[in-house]
Amino acid sequence: MDSVTRKKQLQRYEPPEWVDGLKIVPKYKVQLANANTPIQRWYLPGIPDGVEVYIKRDDMLGCELTGNKARKLEFLLADAIHQGCTSVITCGGMQSNHCRATALAARQLGLHPHLLLRSPPNPGTDVFCGNALLNRLIGANIYLIPPTAELVPDIIPRMKQLATRLNNKGDKSYVVPTGGSTSIGLYGYIDGYNELLSQPRIPANLQLAAQLDSSPKLIRV
Repeated sequence: MDSVTRKKQLQRYEPPEWVDGLKIVPKYKVQLANANTPIQRWYLPGIPDGVEVYIKRDDMLGCELTGNKARKLEFLLADAIHQGCTSVITCGGMQSNHCRATALAARQLGLHPHLLLRSPPNPGTDVFCGNALLNRLIGANIYLIPPTAELVPDIIPRMKQLATRLNNKGDKSYVVPTGGSTSIGLYGYIDGYNELLSQPRIPANLQLAAQLDSSPKLIRV
């Protein structure tokens, strides 16, 4: 896919008024997810009388790009295309959902995925099942790194080195850190929350589940 065709996929993004104070605001997004996921009531055991529990079903965003990963990638990959990039580099474990989602979305948008995956010295059949198999089926470029590799001292330098090598070949690269958690990827959550506010069934007491460094957090809004 050429650059002109890729850029035709960009959609102008208009952020909500309540984020005007943020310094970094993306200009574009791409369409990857099935927007307006439903809000459904759940009848859970042990709920006090008079309390109703509703869940926004972001697991229904799309089969191959489930959950918040699709929302973040809509902004991250739009930024990559806007910058004229042709490849996307990211990292994770051998069966990383983030890497699989990024690779599939990249191919969908005409970008080349490059994945740095933590792997034991002898991965065995792990490379032929699950997300690792899907990555291979779509022709993602896979680079195995030690399972003990740490993000800052080990993986980020490797990603930068790979980006330099690809750039020198005329393949401009866009580096996405683990999980796509950047100031641009943040807008996936902003977009999802703004979508929630526009839906007719909004809980009076809104709580968001978040995870930071493997430590679950509950945020009350």
